[in-house]
Amino acid sequence: MSYLQALKRVRHYIEYHFLIGIGFLIRGLPRAAILRLGRLVGDVIYYFVPVRKAIVLTHLTQAFPEKPVQEIKKIARGTYQNLGMNVLEHLRMPTLSTEEIKSIVDLADEELLIQALKRKRGVIIVGGHFGNWEYSSSALSANGYRFGVVVAKISNKYLDKKLNEHREATGGQMIPKRSSTKAVLKILRENGTVGMLIDQNQKRGGAFVDFFGRPCSTPKGPALLALKTGASIIFFAAIRQPNGTIKVVFEPVEMDYQAGATEENIHDITQRCTSRLEHYIRLYPDQWFWMHRRWKTRPLADINTELN
Repeated sequence: MSYLQALKRVRHYIEYHFLIGIGFLIRGLPRAAILRLGRLVGDVIYYFVPVRKAIVLTHLTQAFPEKPVQEIKKIARGTYQNLGMNVLEHLRMPTLSTEEIKSIVDLADEELLIQALKRKRGVIIVGGHFGNWEYSSSALSANGYRFGVVVAKISNKYLDKKLNEHREATGGQMIPKRSSTKAVLKILRENGTVGMLIDQNQKRGGAFVDFFGRPCSTPKGPALLALKTGASIIFFAAIRQPNGTIKVVFEPVEMDYQAGATEENIHDITQRCTSRLEHYIRLYPDQWFWMHRRWKTRPLADINTELN
């Protein structure tokens, strides 16, 4: 192990114990206090530890060119507050009872999910890092649904293990992204539900769809799996409410199974999902994770045009 690797490992270990310590301190606090503290944590990061703040402001300016600078900054601050609340809520997650989760999360339009499951082909639930996406998966498990979530591995192995333990504490099944296909197919064949987030850069392996007027590389997996298995796709958005609850809205995604798994059909389905995410981000812009370099990978045609 090199010197730099050793330093990184020590840093990860410190970060892990720091967050676990915070989780221990806040476990007895009422939800309203946790949300207030989370917003305060977000403000501290925004004003004093501006991690990726320039990226957030740039993304917001490009997405909302019509908005004045002060409004852009207000949205950016709200984005960090949402992040702070998400962190503290996640640390609180293992101590929540099934009834507490149900009281926090309202599964609006749940009948759409029930009807989709009656097809006996399974359901793929797609969304983004919006509102409190973690609690929505906990609510599905708490309400008795067979639910698996495809999760990406984070670099801090200590936190990665603990975060997945927190997620599984509410009954969900965590499926590592790099080896997800077999597990996802099994759940769908057993008429279960699988959650996938589609708002992170997919590099060259994705479908380039329009997102806030610019092409972005987006995972093809949900569309491809649905067309191959006959599963339904339902879009979800976990919207924070002023009273501290989380409203999870569901919307069916139109599918043309007869057209098959062609590139055009996969692209169209992926665009429909992405357009619904954009719709809710436009309604609640401070609830999306603007820190991610969503438009990092660009279409080859754009790069070739610049070179010529």
